[in-house]
Amino acid sequence: MPESPPSGILRSWWPRLLVGAVLGVLLFAGESWLLLRSGVVGMDIPVDGPYAALMAAMRPVVPGLLLRVAAVYAVAGLALAAAGTLLARAWGRGGAGASLGQGLLLFLLLAWDRAIARPALFDDLPAVRPLLAWLVEHGEPWHPRAVVAVWLVAHGAAWVVRSKQGRRALWGGAALAGLLGLWLLGQGVAGRDAPRHPLVVVIGIDAFRPDRLRSQGGSGEVAPHVERLLEDATLFTRAYTPIAQTEPAWRSLLTARWPHETGVRYSLTSDSRMQLQRTFAETFSEAGWRTVFATDCSRFHAEGPASGFAERLQPPRGAVNFLLEKLRYRALGLFADHALGAAWVPEFIDNRALAGIHDPMGYAERLAARLVDEARQGPTLFAFHATAAHFPGDPVHPFYRRFVPASEPLERRLRMHFAPVTPGAKGGWNRAGAEALYDELLAQADAQVGALLEALRRAGRYDDALILLLSDHGESFHADRADLAGATPVHGARLSEEENRILLAVKPPGGRGEAPALVDALVRLVDVGPTLLELSGLPRLSGVDGVSLVPLLRGEALAPLALYAETGFTHVLPEVFDPGHWPGAPRSFDAYRIRPDGVVEMGPAAHASILQEKDVGAFDGQRWWVDRPQANGTVLRACQGDCEGPDALALEAWFDGVQGRAEAPEIPRPRRFHR
Repeated sequence: MPESPPSGILRSWWPRLLVGAVLGVLLFAGESWLLLRSGVVGMDIPVDGPYAALMAAMRPVVPGLLLRVAAVYAVAGLALAAAGTLLARAWGRGGAGASLGQGLLLFLLLAWDRAIARPALFDDLPAVRPLLAWLVEHGEPWHPRAVVAVWLVAHGAAWVVRSKQGRRALWGGAALAGLLGLWLLGQGVAGRDAPRHPLVVVIGIDAFRPDRLRSQGGSGEVAPHVERLLEDATLFTRAYTPIAQTEPAWRSLLTARWPHETGVRYSLTSDSRMQLQRTFAETFSEAGWRTVFATDCSRFHAEGPASGFAERLQPPRGAVNFLLEKLRYRALGLFADHALGAAWVPEFIDNRALAGIHDPMGYAERLAARLVDEARQGPTLFAFHATAAHFPGDPVHPFYRRFVPASEPLERRLRMHFAPVTPGAKGGWNRAGAEALYDELLAQADAQVGALLEALRRAGRYDDALILLLSDHGESFHADRADLAGATPVHGARLSEEENRILLAVKPPGGRGEAPALVDALVRLVDVGPTLLELSGLPRLSGVDGVSLVPLLRGEALAPLALYAETGFTHVLPEVFDPGHWPGAPRSFDAYRIRPDGVVEMGPAAHASILQEKDVGAFDGQRWWVDRPQANGTVLRACQGDCEGPDALALEAWFDGVQGRAEAPEIPRPRRFHR
């Protein structure tokens, strides 16, 4: 069959490409209608009272955001139409119907692949749940890819048979593939020959409990990449956070100060209440280092200029982020989960809060490339906080098959369950199932960490990098409360081993060397900054609560340390764990206010109530002194552990001294003491 002239090809293709783009826009319109339909995903929120500010903040942003989403749909439709037309022509069937059929088949194959990779993308669509359940249990990524490969080979063979130019095209394709391979090889060699600037990498894994590590009693199956790093690092087995919530914990981490000195006492703290202090990142920046902070979730933890990082890679903060959860444009998870999509609609693709749309492993690979690139350009401090173990808690393939039994309901396998814990509440699941899902999410975060570490190894930068691995807090599954078995996990509600004990490990440049593999001395999250600065030869922070742990890394002794800690602000009412506790902080949308720029922050009345509600305590590894505000206006001071002797009295005196610098509650309360 004679080939059509170029002008004829263009005339036959453009209408089909246009139809594809129109179909993409129609798909966008259909999804928009479903999203806005009353009761589907909660878009029918009231627009008066406290929500008025929320709606006002979102209104200027939404049109541009939706236009960019619509553009993705249009381009995807056009690309599917082009691919469908090309495949149809391989068989000599240039009709519009054949092109449309090929494009539709491509779309279905793509959906099949994503349903296996990230089933949370479809888990709230009742019509596909039976098929999705089967895929979750039996589907493998190679299944749709094998079908695509066979399909493409068949089309290629048909085209070669029909076309006299087939052999020439095959040789041209082979040549291009060879050139591409040589280019990639050159990139790898160039990376290894690049200048070796100093490199400090700080990796945080949200909610990681150290009892998941083999050396701390775990199975060793949850975090193999962390376990491998620990072969070259020193693990601090008794490390603790002063507050078991991400935003205040990171503020204490950056400043080396207790929460009441930073002013950040809970998530979504108002900027006006932050006590601006120097951070270790600021010291690195002033010394000429490149400083980068990255996280895949900014809903309850966003770093601003006060963090000291010159560049901050994170989803949008505030009202827009909460809106995005409602705008579940599923086709974005099909069409845009790659580098180009992340560049065009990063609010969706690089946002952990969007179940199924966010691809955690693709995100980690892009971030790893960014880390290596930054390290080539000069001395670099690169911090990454991985939040897989946070809501919506949707494990991707293969992690959703690791630990949760297949007998559990589909919704329990694919998403974290959330229900507020109140007095008299019962757990909605079994504790074993809740912890198994948590372990799957930690395994997913561990794989992200592994992507960064492997990129450093490929670039030849792993050995000479200073790598510090930490968690900001632990997680409680209410092990001491049988009535709460399976209730929503929580951190920040109590001062405890489960919630306050953290992961902390340091790999110096060149490996651990003669440093101990394990250090059992009590250390704190506030000690991280001073340690990094000393190891990097930079000036220390002055007037801080943290100390450098370098002596312990050298195998030397360090004066015993004590932890000052306080509870955060969670969905759990404190009287659940302490009957008679003062319960006054509000737990509704009224607790927050929306700034004109869309930032969500705690309101002044809620701030005062939260401070009044907090438990505060001191811990030295042997005992806790804890002050608990009571509903009758008093404060109950309780001691847990070895409460007799001079050491107990010394810790209590230290506790009183630290509290003397705390922000005083607005309602004065007498104290009564109890041991």
